[in-house]
Amino acid sequence: MATSRARVKESFMSRLFSSIRAGFKEVWSNNMGKIGLSIIVVIIGISIYAVATLPPDLPDRWNYQFAWSEYPKRVPPEWIKYFGVPIAKHEVYEDIKPKSYIIKNPQQSEVMLKYYYESIGKKSQILYGYIQEYKVEYKLEQEAFPTGLQVFITPKNQSYITYRGQNITIQAIPIILIERPDGLIIEAYEAPTGFKLNELSAITADPLTFGRELMNYYREKGIESNLTDIDLKSLGIKLAFGEYLGGKHVKPLTGTYTIYLLIMYTGAPPNVIENAIRSGELGIEKLSIVVMGSAYGLFGTDVMGRDLALGIFYGFPVAVVIGLFAAVSSVLIGLVIGVISGYYGGLIDEIIQRIIDILANIPLLPILILVGVAIQENPNYGPWSKLFIIIGFLVILGWGGLAIIVRSMTLSIKAEPYIEAARAIGASNRRIIFRHIIPQIIPYAMASLVFSVPGAIIIEAGLSVLGIEHGLPTWGKILADAQANRGVAYTMWWWILPPGLMLAITSLAFVLLGLAIETIVEPRLRR
Repeated sequence: MATSRARVKESFMSRLFSSIRAGFKEVWSNNMGKIGLSIIVVIIGISIYAVATLPPDLPDRWNYQFAWSEYPKRVPPEWIKYFGVPIAKHEVYEDIKPKSYIIKNPQQSEVMLKYYYESIGKKSQILYGYIQEYKVEYKLEQEAFPTGLQVFITPKNQSYITYRGQNITIQAIPIILIERPDGLIIEAYEAPTGFKLNELSAITADPLTFGRELMNYYREKGIESNLTDIDLKSLGIKLAFGEYLGGKHVKPLTGTYTIYLLIMYTGAPPNVIENAIRSGELGIEKLSIVVMGSAYGLFGTDVMGRDLALGIFYGFPVAVVIGLFAAVSSVLIGLVIGVISGYYGGLIDEIIQRIIDILANIPLLPILILVGVAIQENPNYGPWSKLFIIIGFLVILGWGGLAIIVRSMTLSIKAEPYIEAARAIGASNRRIIFRHIIPQIIPYAMASLVFSVPGAIIIEAGLSVLGIEHGLPTWGKILADAQANRGVAYTMWWWILPPGLMLAITSLAFVLLGLAIETIVEPRLRR
């Protein structure tokens, strides 16, 4: 008996693989099949690459705004420069070695000397203390404006030192100076009174700080300006990296910009602070100076500064999981139940058909919306758990149509003379099903599988656009965010077109493959 079962299994598997191999050969001989299979192979390859290289915490970071604070906001992809569009490079400066000074007068620091006596002349609060000076150079090579200048500082955990038996609180005051290509030095940021560095402080260049100074400078040069504070804020960083021409006109000033970050420590004698910094008791744990570019990455960024390329690439494995898991599961269930219903008939057939009738009358979209609303705010479910719950309902409600078709095919095959002959020589039901019925239905099941994959992907995208979220960055989620910010998204083609094209290309690949499979499952199209 065991030997007989093994032979049935071996015969079934050999016939199955032979059928699949012949099917692939037939599909590959079709031009549409070649295109569809090639696109699917690329999609799977990108999915594997994305899983291997993308940060595993990306779903958690995606909706956390501060995680994208070092990225420029609302900028197009970098490759637009190949179409003649000038861009300002995005630069992140880290591991900067500071110079340290004990300042008793401004002449002890070269940049402070220039700032005090050779430039605009505004007096800073830096008069006396221990100072660390961080210096970087930024080259603006094309006539385009950066979109921002930010400094991120992570201080040591300890903000006090022990001096003469007492804990003394030390205050660290940051100041940003920019030396422009024309030799002008402007103050881009000066910490307000009472400023304290937190665990992670993000400091942004203030257009009111440098804008007012620049307007005074240009007035002295004979360029009249009646810009208000609102105008200065609207021009923003352009004033720091451009030449003011009057009115609201600013021209990009190309060349090398030297950016200085000065951190003054106060609260104790400078030599005491210096010793505390050298011993590691006080100081800066991590620091980065970021010049926000006017273009970024392969797909640009959105209003939060999120790198859309990360979301697009993460969408590939999610789309593959959604499409294949939902389609394969529903097709397998439909295939098995359809064969059982058609072959055994009677009460089993009646029960199965009534279940299918019930499922066919349940509206899919409202049910998915209700399920999505119920689980999306539930903290007990993670992003992937929510996604598989949605996929589960897709499978539960999606196998009935194929089961009806498979039942009809099974009834037709069961009535063939060779099935009667197989029964007459003592073939078991299992042997008849696995040797004579299922191998003939596999091509039709494969066709159904191919056409079901894009449907599942599109349903997930539609739910995201409707606001039903599982928490994973997907193509549908990116489009949903664009739709929620449609006031600005309509001018940001890089936010809408790439995820839309990914959905379209993925669907097209499976449709082309399905059309090629038609030559197998439709006798009138067979060669």
